[in-house]
Amino acid sequence: MIKELQFHSGYPTQLPGIGKKRISFNDRVNILFGPNGSGKTTILRTLAVASGCGTGGWSNGSKGGALQELPYTVSVEKDDRPVFYQDCYHNAEDSFIGEDYLENNAHLRSTGEKRIGLVNELIDYIENRFLTYKLKPDDRPTLLLDEADNHIGFAGQSVLWGDIITYLSKKYQLIISTHSIFPILLKRDRSVRRDNIIVLAKDYDEICLKELGKAIDYFNSNKGGE
Repeated sequence: MIKELQFHSGYPTQLPGIGKKRISFNDRVNILFGPNGSGKTTILRTLAVASGCGTGGWSNGSKGGALQELPYTVSVEKDDRPVFYQDCYHNAEDSFIGEDYLENNAHLRSTGEKRIGLVNELIDYIENRFLTYKLKPDDRPTLLLDEADNHIGFAGQSVLWGDIITYLSKKYQLIISTHSIFPILLKRDRSVRRDNIIVLAKDYDEICLKELGKAIDYFNSNKGGE
């Protein structure tokens, strides 16, 4: 499990949302939320390097020595449990969820048994794809996912953040970067899923919610643009 990260020098310390403060992670769901250039990818790549999976895939048991090769100084507190890193933005074809999967399965956006079956099918697909079934039951690995929802449509994002992430958080520590408003709208705070929203720009979550509300008000007042 990754517990904490702190930058000590270099360009990350110049980012307003990061600086030299300690960034803590819980053992369930951690969301890096902010605009472009706020440091989301920098945090994930640093954690990946510290874990020995800086180029993607599963960790190699590194003790963090590769951190010395970075152009900034940073400390990371973590244990030796497995870590998986996926840059879903630049490698969409090999992404966490297959491209257009959620969009091509309309029943995922409905209710009933068929939807539940497809959600379970997708979970199996994810776990088989990344061979997580080979891990020991008590390993509880960490998944570092950079913009896991970047190619997923608006309706599909609700399924991802509401259902898929909830299931995965029972077995994995998740640290995910996103631009999506859904983690804010669907934030959980209970024993089975505790969401740690790390906002990397001042009031960015409130600004996004306000703009979304304005758009919904406009839509309603204009009867959907009719």
